[in-house]
Amino acid sequence: MLRTGLKQLAGAALLAASLSACVPLVVVGGAAVGAWIGSDPRPAAMIKTDTKLGAEIHAKLTDEWRDKANVSVNTFNGLVLLTGEVPDEAAKARAEEIARSFAQTTRVYNDLFVGPVASAVQQLNDTQITTLVKSHLLASAGDPSSVHIQVITERTTVYLLGMSNPALADKAANLAASVPGVSRVVKLVQPLAALPK
Repeated sequence: MLRTGLKQLAGAALLAASLSACVPLVVVGGAAVGAWIGSDPRPAAMIKTDTKLGAEIHAKLTDEWRDKANVSVNTFNGLVLLTGEVPDEAAKARAEEIARSFAQTTRVYNDLFVGPVASAVQQLNDTQITTLVKSHLLASAGDPSSVHIQVITERTTVYLLGMSNPALADKAANLAASVPGVSRVVKLVQPLAALPK
């Protein structure tokens, strides 16, 4: 079963770092089931382009594997995040190749897991983690309208997608890492200054 979340993401270069409590943090940027904190800052035309891009990538992935894989496609400003499960490394590489084949794709972040599809219990756990992370971030945000981040959890990895000032994005990543059950945080947050006109 292929899932589409048409979730949001942005970023530029991939960096690795560590957070407290030994939770790995992957940073992408110059700076599955998702939940927005604040609002989506993209212009309507960009949202439409990203939505169409995600749908087209998802359709091609569905044609490729049908029920043999479980892939979520998330897009933000032309960047594509692939999460979920595929049967082998060849399928993982092929999924990235498909995502890159679209002219609107500017970057692909391929975090597909090679192995069996997550169980219903695992997926429920991910949903609960998303809810906990969102509540932690909202409680500490001060002004939620200044936050433009979506929280997505896949196999206990939390993805923070969207746009924010760097200090707030770092704070969000550290808060997400402190939530029980989170194994890793991937920060895909672009500075607000990079928003296309």
